[in-house]
Amino acid sequence: MTTNAKNVALSLRDIKITFGDVVAVNGVSLDLYEGEVIGLIGENGAGKSTLLKILSGIYRPDEGSIELAGKEVKFRNPEDSLAAGIGVVHQEQSLFTNLSVAENMDISVGKSGSNSSLLGLYNWGAVNKSASRTLEKIGSKLDPRTKVGDLAFVDRQMVEIAKAIRVGESSNTKPIVILDEPTSLLEPHETAYLEREISKLREIGSVIFVSHRLEEVIRVCDRILVLRDGELVAVRTKDAVDEAELFRLMIGREAKSEKREYRRDASEEAPVIELRNLSKRGAFRGVNLTLAAGEITAIVGTNASGREELCKALYGVDPADSGTMLVRGKEVHGWNVQRSIKAGFGLVPSERKVEGMVGGLTAASNLSLIFGSDSQVGPFISPRKLKTVAADWFEKLDIRPRNPSLELERFSGGNQQKVVMAKWLKSEKLSLLILDHPLRGLDPGAAGTVNLLIQAAVKNDTAVLLLADTLEEALEMGDQIIVMRDGEISSSFDLHKEQPTSLDLLEKMV
Repeated sequence: MTTNAKNVALSLRDIKITFGDVVAVNGVSLDLYEGEVIGLIGENGAGKSTLLKILSGIYRPDEGSIELAGKEVKFRNPEDSLAAGIGVVHQEQSLFTNLSVAENMDISVGKSGSNSSLLGLYNWGAVNKSASRTLEKIGSKLDPRTKVGDLAFVDRQMVEIAKAIRVGESSNTKPIVILDEPTSLLEPHETAYLEREISKLREIGSVIFVSHRLEEVIRVCDRILVLRDGELVAVRTKDAVDEAELFRLMIGREAKSEKREYRRDASEEAPVIELRNLSKRGAFRGVNLTLAAGEITAIVGTNASGREELCKALYGVDPADSGTMLVRGKEVHGWNVQRSIKAGFGLVPSERKVEGMVGGLTAASNLSLIFGSDSQVGPFISPRKLKTVAADWFEKLDIRPRNPSLELERFSGGNQQKVVMAKWLKSEKLSLLILDHPLRGLDPGAAGTVNLLIQAAVKNDTAVLLLADTLEEALEMGDQIIVMRDGEISSSFDLHKEQPTSLDLLEKMV
């Protein structure tokens, strides 16, 4: 697109914000044109989330200015941002699943933009009609009367986008839609569908698109802005850049490619886990699987394949109904989380904020929630030891900012994920590590660091069960790949003996 012929929808000038001694955003200036999709990329901790919170009215900058359509604005709170026509689609969905599509959209604009009131009564006709008009603008054929809880995940994302568009309509301006990792929870075919819909948003507004998937950013965006250490270090058009250069600009170095080493040592030890005809009513059935020490088993499948439920059963969150589970050759009964942890099992859940961390505790305290003996003097936690242990892991995992005394909820999503990982990796008795989408929300540099740590755990004879974000990740990391479909294992591949392609896996998934 030729941006010179476009009007400027949004301008940031010399935006700066600090938190204590940390400069989160430092002198960032950018323009977003009407009808344009720009990509915003950077490492975890580069300042992306902070910048988005400034635009959405959560934070106020210490310095700099914001202009919309050439007029300076000041956001005192999120309501001011909404009123100005800025809508945000967050990585974690914020829909009320017990309400209809139309009701969710109506709530998003508050009383000033609502069509619900008619002589003090709820005007269902106006609410549904308004929602239909907005959905049509983004090419969605969803029935506004449908309860959100009955929708597929990708359709819920479309409702989130429609909510953001509705914000612009209520402010009588062309909307600016911020999409924060909108495809991170989607399957490949759902991602392709959503990307097509994002392209249509150019016709009615402007888009800021945040993603760690560099190939996706190049496909979707007109221009790409790179943040590093809180500063804008590069602006590139999509036709003048490739993934390798974007990686270098984000990380400050070239991407390293190391050949995957496969090893299978002859061992007479019993497998870490052996499953025989394991079943869970309504989730999975007849699962036969062996997880060996020092190997990575990747499970791939669609959202309804049963793989997430299988992981929860192995960890003891929601145990199986029937079948046999052997741990180190011994059959177990009454399996639960406490017994699982005692056996050396760890779980990194996909919903880290809900299941994997305590946001109000410090990062250092989160690191020692499960295995805290290295931070103790007798039965008591030693603040000095806690700080020393945390500082060591912060350095190993490049967690930013380097301040483990901060509450974990104040870190970016990717840095939170690193802390959740380290909580388990610091155990010397870790025998099985269950990773439910461990790279979700991580930039390429951080993902590389986490992958190296996973491989280090494997070299220490930990068995790893990996639910990968992509088929390519499964192929890169796995020693064996299990394909699940409709609650059953539909196929398996031993990567010591064969090298399947992404297409081979996809054919067995659908």
